[in-house]
Amino acid sequence: MTRAHFQSRQWMTVLWILLPMSTLAVALFGIGADKGQSAHTFWNVLGIMLVVNLIVLSMFAHLSIVLNARGLYWRFGVLPWPRWELAGAEIAFAEVCQSKWYEGKGIRLTAEGMLYNAAGNGAVRVHKKDGKSFRLGCNNPQQLSTQINILCGAPTASAK
Repeated sequence: MTRAHFQSRQWMTVLWILLPMSTLAVALFGIGADKGQSAHTFWNVLGIMLVVNLIVLSMFAHLSIVLNARGLYWRFGVLPWPRWELAGAEIAFAEVCQSKWYEGKGIRLTAEGMLYNAAGNGAVRVHKKDGKSFRLGCNNPQQLSTQINILCGAPTASAK
């Protein structure tokens, strides 16, 4: 019997570009501000932006997916939250799918259910035994789908 195992990390590139750029824009705007404007206020605003950037990047820097013998786990960032898990016994089957460009990145409620995505359009739709489903963005959706189906005992694409 084949053992299910998978690990993936998808970086939230949009955040890594936009957050530093917005902080740089504020810094440049502050440098060109009127002499009458308080330097103290400028440094306070810049400091607050840096703290917010660090918090957001800590929470949403990347999407990590881990599949092992116990189940499926996924989370954003380096902090323990936000984090989700699904026991292997709760999974009916998985299939490869594509997310649409307008569905965006991050944690989204879409017409097709929840979408957890950090980059790209490749995804895996995980069908639960209770009839609900969700999608996980992944760099290698075919491999993740196959490994999930091995875990839950569903036929894989090669076995169909």
